[in-house]
Amino acid sequence: MNVLARYIRQVSKFFLRDNYIMSAAAGLGFCSALAVTNKMENSLTMGVGVVFVTCVSFCIVYPFKKLIIATGTHHKITLLMIIVSVFVTIFNLIAQATIPRIAFSIKAYIDLITTNCIVLAVISEGLTYEFWDAQKKILKACLGYSIALVFLALMREPLGFGTLMNFRILPESFPVVVLMITPVGGFFALAMWRFMLRPLFVKTGVVYEERQKQEEPADVEVPVKTKTSGFKISWKLIIIIAVGALLVISLVTNLKAVSSLNSQFKILLPIFLSALFFDGIVLSKLLGICPLLNKSRQIDAAWKMGVAVVIVVTLSTSLNWIVYNKVLIGVSNYLSTISPIPIRLEKVFYLTVFIVTIATFVQILGVLLRRFAMDVYQQMGQFLELITVNCIVLASSTFTIPPGLSFMATTVTAFGYGLHWLMVCVWLAVLRRHRLFVPFNTWDEDSVAILLLGIMAAIFTGIGAINIF
Repeated sequence: MNVLARYIRQVSKFFLRDNYIMSAAAGLGFCSALAVTNKMENSLTMGVGVVFVTCVSFCIVYPFKKLIIATGTHHKITLLMIIVSVFVTIFNLIAQATIPRIAFSIKAYIDLITTNCIVLAVISEGLTYEFWDAQKKILKACLGYSIALVFLALMREPLGFGTLMNFRILPESFPVVVLMITPVGGFFALAMWRFMLRPLFVKTGVVYEERQKQEEPADVEVPVKTKTSGFKISWKLIIIIAVGALLVISLVTNLKAVSSLNSQFKILLPIFLSALFFDGIVLSKLLGICPLLNKSRQIDAAWKMGVAVVIVVTLSTSLNWIVYNKVLIGVSNYLSTISPIPIRLEKVFYLTVFIVTIATFVQILGVLLRRFAMDVYQQMGQFLELITVNCIVLASSTFTIPPGLSFMATTVTAFGYGLHWLMVCVWLAVLRRHRLFVPFNTWDEDSVAILLLGIMAAIFTGIGAINIF
């Protein structure tokens, strides 16, 4: 019995110590962990996909590790994302052929394995180790990610559907918790798992508790706290807000005078409000959470990163729409006329093309800012380099362009997604700054931040249920 207990403890330490989702502070891979875990079959499929894509991609990357490392951090990440996107496409095709129902339900999130923080982090770290040592670390991280998905599904599917792997395990009379199958339930389930498992992890030695020194010498005088001035609204800000409101009212009034513009306004305004509030990229789609938790520690970093996200998401999505509809579809139509076998490039290579377009756009934007607006680049240049791996940049293209939205609808949706991420990030940073909750350590602070995101998602879900249009 003691041998079995020791073996279980060793295995749990191997998979759960430094687990990016359950036991690590500022964990990675939160987006897919929240989005696909409402059913066990989705969790298992995503776990298999992450293991397959990461291990195979690393085997292709490793022989060229010296060349990739020498390219620099930003170029290295871009190259890794391009290689990973190829194997994500392969896995997606395999899943569509073998398990079409599951693949269809989580297809958008399978595509986003390309920007999964865990995949890119473990491959990049593995380039500094020997091959088999690196594969061991990769397998440890990916299996730990899969175990975390299983944990979340074990809570959400039985409570939300009364089933497990589509087999009923709870009686029909058992009241189901519909909250658990919604995006709101994802936040609450992750926060609850982290809170429940933390004492067990600390007791068994899976993780170690951070202890802050609170004792002060008796002879040290405590400085007297001076009153700090509260937040004051300047007259300039009031004037700017008033002028902006008047401009918006004037624009809406003038749009009603032109029938064509008025019809476009009636179509695009609900799309924008849906992307900004009711179907937001963070609180509804459950994406962009990893950088949001990291950048919301400071208000200054939150709004700078948010502005960069708005610019890159909007412009890169518009550019991807042009590339997808004018280049990929155009080339596919031409090939179908000269080839007896229909070849649709937009259905196979769109993911890789989107990644290349986004990376190229970010590079060009950085060069232009350094050349013509050095002050702006110094303010947000470091954040521009991080946006390439932000999953909402790729998601805004994959969610809008392949379904066939128009150019204006795609651009407005992307702009709303970017503003939504900025809004949530700044709000969370304000809550952290004013210390509405007092964390014991970094882990507890991130867990409470996840719970606060769940409360925000619940508020916007309730508002979205109101029929406005």
